[in-house]
Amino acid sequence: MPLHFVKPIDRVQDARADSDSLDLAAKGWRVHAADLCYIVLRGSTFLASSYLIALGLPLLFVLMISGGDAGVFFAHLANISERFLGAEQGRQAGFVGEFKFVLIGVATLVVVWRLPRFINDLERELSEEKP
Repeated sequence: MPLHFVKPIDRVQDARADSDSLDLAAKGWRVHAADLCYIVLRGSTFLASSYLIALGLPLLFVLMISGGDAGVFFAHLANISERFLGAEQGRQAGFVGEFKFVLIGVATLVVVWRLPRFINDLERELSEEKP
């Protein structure tokens, strides 16, 4: 059976720990507000980067179709733009609607794919000891 000695310095540290818990209760709303602001900022950067990834994927797709050649890439873009501008307004609206649907779907897939890591990182960063 181990023998534990309680030294005066231990009593002072215990008293400080009790007073810190009382100060923490007084500062509680500020800690929660800071955490909320941090979550909002991290969430907005997460969504912005996810949408930038989603917007870059169609461009990457066309670049892959062209085999990485810039001339062929711009020829594809010129072909798409000429056909879009030459189409009647109903077909243009249909294409824009389908393109929106595809981009929203791709953005949703990107967000769902990246969300578990984002949540784990956020949980790890918020669970660290605060000064």
